[in-house]
Amino acid sequence: MQIKLIIAGLVALAFLGLFSAAAVYRGNAIKAEAEAARVQASLDLALDANKVSVDTIDRMQKQDAANDKIAADLALKLAAANTALIETTTARADLKGKDENVRSYLDAPVPDSLRRLYDH
Repeated sequence: MQIKLIIAGLVALAFLGLFSAAAVYRGNAIKAEAEAARVQASLDLALDANKVSVDTIDRMQKQDAANDKIAADLALKLAAANTALIETTTARADLKGKDENVRSYLDAPVPDSLRRLYDH
């Protein structure tokens, strides 16, 4: 009977060992699931942040292209204005050199009241 009691005790210890091992494995599995959920949440957050960054970069690239177009348009308008100014200045100088009436008009002093209007 003592042998049966010892065998029963050993069987009970074996079951306790198995249950203890199972409990440890279950605890580790719960921890692993929690860690996986935390990592997934971090990944989702990183993916959202990456999408925002990509959208921002896309908007900045579109704005850069629009700025380049505006700058090119302004450069063309400035070149046209400079050409018109040069042509007008040249035509005025030619006219002043060729026409006595124009020369005397352009050489006349500007009245003070008109000068004050343009000086402000």
